[in-house]
Amino acid sequence: MNLFDIFLHMAEQQPNHPLIITHAETYTYRDVQLQIADLMTTLKARGVKAQSCVGLHYPNGLEYITLTYAIWGCGACVVPIPTELSSQEKQQIFENIAIDAVISKADLLADLELAPDVAAISLSTDARLATVKPQRARPVGFEEVNAAFIRFSSGTTGTAKGVVLSHETIYARIQAANQGLHLCPDDRIVWLLSMAYHFAVSIVAYLSFGATILLAPNSFGATIIRLAAKNKATIIYAAPTHYALMTQDRGDQALPDLRLAIVTTTALPTDIATAFQRRFQMALNETYGIIEVGLPCINLGKPGEKQGSVGQLLPAYEIQIAPLDATNNGATTNVGAIQLRGAGLVDAYYEPWQTRTEILARNDGWFATGDLGEMDAEGYLYIRGRSKEVISVGGMKFFPQEVEAVLETHPAIQEACVFRYPDKRLGDIPHAHLTKVSAHIPTPTAEELNAFCAERIALHKVPVEFCFVPNLLRTASGKLIRDAAQLTS
Repeated sequence: MNLFDIFLHMAEQQPNHPLIITHAETYTYRDVQLQIADLMTTLKARGVKAQSCVGLHYPNGLEYITLTYAIWGCGACVVPIPTELSSQEKQQIFENIAIDAVISKADLLADLELAPDVAAISLSTDARLATVKPQRARPVGFEEVNAAFIRFSSGTTGTAKGVVLSHETIYARIQAANQGLHLCPDDRIVWLLSMAYHFAVSIVAYLSFGATILLAPNSFGATIIRLAAKNKATIIYAAPTHYALMTQDRGDQALPDLRLAIVTTTALPTDIATAFQRRFQMALNETYGIIEVGLPCINLGKPGEKQGSVGQLLPAYEIQIAPLDATNNGATTNVGAIQLRGAGLVDAYYEPWQTRTEILARNDGWFATGDLGEMDAEGYLYIRGRSKEVISVGGMKFFPQEVEAVLETHPAIQEACVFRYPDKRLGDIPHAHLTKVSAHIPTPTAEELNAFCAERIALHKVPVEFCFVPNLLRTASGKLIRDAAQLTS
């Protein structure tokens, strides 16, 4: 199967239905179908074919959609290269994945540092196609996967790998997600996130079920609210930052047509959840998204009452919480390692090549997410951290998020990142990077912060070092980096 054919079927069913609405223009499913057809003709003429891997280095917008579907229509595989990555991170993708060609905007091609003899031809007013020589061979077994998408993981702990998703897997995921989302042509969805990170399920799901995407020109709270109100948005899909900006708007514009306000990318702070519910009279729907799994959990049933939970498992998935080892000292007896199985699991890891069967065989058929969590009596899941992030001081384990939450209650601290630093005697010791609420307020001393924490948490959880930084280090997808080597280099 091919996801392009799923889109084509929808375009034939509702050719005049709006596919995307920007601040200036509206494009129907038929308009976009014709644009994709033109791009496919050019791509095929330039050698893009089945099994080709095409790097897509392009900003958000309609062309990101048309280019992705055109690549799929040629039978090729999309390798997103987010424009916000550093040059070193972009080169890592080329080094680890056999990329045959790259599509980028003319003014962004230089960011890729391609070989000087690589020539680029025009696909449209802005888009350019450059054929490149792969820096490595394709892994044995790649041809057996009907690959649609290869995405490098975020690498929050210093490692990254290519996640290979087939057309069949992505289709299974969107069907599974829609058992909770119930997307249909009546839906109008405000889009604010990076398409490079969220295309393979979210955008594909919206278009496969005939919905309309509302593309905001910027992320200002007032802009988002005006766009949603004017176009009668039914869903917003955004990060906590976007919802925080919406709550800061001083107007009184209501959003009566909104049925879901989905929050993703990172944990939702309680103050943002409370402010949004107070401002718009609806609770935010927290989710649990994993590149290797899809969207197994959405808090649809009790988003207000169970704020902080990513919700109950969708019908297509199963979960088990594996107990932590005995050195946990009983401090978090209900917390364990989250393991999942169900529809649309990862087809393979690209480097080193590992098939789904091999990945799942390591854990008796379950996918080990690397996350820690617990479930309440009603089956609502709460994420408590990453297993790789757990800090163990002399065998006493705790989660950095617990300490961060305490530090962020200090009046001078805006955000905190707590991470483990290796120690020969204790195993780990906690360190903290902090940002200030304002540059104009006095910076708390280490002694003051030590005393502040000691009143609120156990002494072994108090960071031994506090460092104020201009900004916390994050991956391109917005996740905090807790790798001590990167943070202290």
